[in-house]
Amino acid sequence: MPERLPSPDRFDEAVKAFRRRVPMTDAQFDRLDAAAQSHAFKVAGVADARLVQETFDAIDRAVENGTTFKDFKVDVGAKLEEAWGGEDAPRLETVFRTNVMTAYNDGRDAIFDHPEVKKARPFRRFDAVGDSRDCPICEPLDGTILPADDPFWERHKLPLHPNCRCESVALSPEEADDEGVDDEAPEAEPPAEGFGTREEFEPDYSSFSPEVAGVLRDKLDE
Repeated sequence: MPERLPSPDRFDEAVKAFRRRVPMTDAQFDRLDAAAQSHAFKVAGVADARLVQETFDAIDRAVENGTTFKDFKVDVGAKLEEAWGGEDAPRLETVFRTNVMTAYNDGRDAIFDHPEVKKARPFRRFDAVGDSRDCPICEPLDGTILPADDPFWERHKLPLHPNCRCESVALSPEEADDEGVDDEAPEAEPPAEGFGTREEFEPDYSSFSPEVAGVLRDKLDE
């Protein structure tokens, strides 16, 4: 049976990307190197592992089923704000939107990197939203078109900062030619710390607690 091509009409790849992350507390996260951290899920300021897991599950539902920020707030908003010591709507929205957009963009990357998709659409365009909320990291990059294999994309894996709303679009050679391929990306501020890359992860399980190590090993073996 021929390999099934990923479909942009589903978010299976986004769900799979999110579920490869391991929920953990701040203390566990802080013991990891940068590569390991890119495969971890934490909620800053939350020490209760059960609440981290509940938050992970609520975001997982949003990625899989399209549940909204309002649903997320009903599910875990009050518990998170209690853990933070008071109401903090902007922080709550950042947790939701940053994690959902990371999953969606990782899913898009999985689709775009499929050999058949890449053959048909070997260019990518960086798309910012184009409104007053665009930031100095993203606004200068809006409309940039480069080959999919250009190192730029490895240094600018979306999102580029908390609450980043940008996305990349795969283009055919004809589309890229019509719009104009750039020689190089324009100058812009670098991605925020902890954003823009997904390092290859060769886990040293001894750096994790036995419980977290077991979960991570299962996820990476799927």
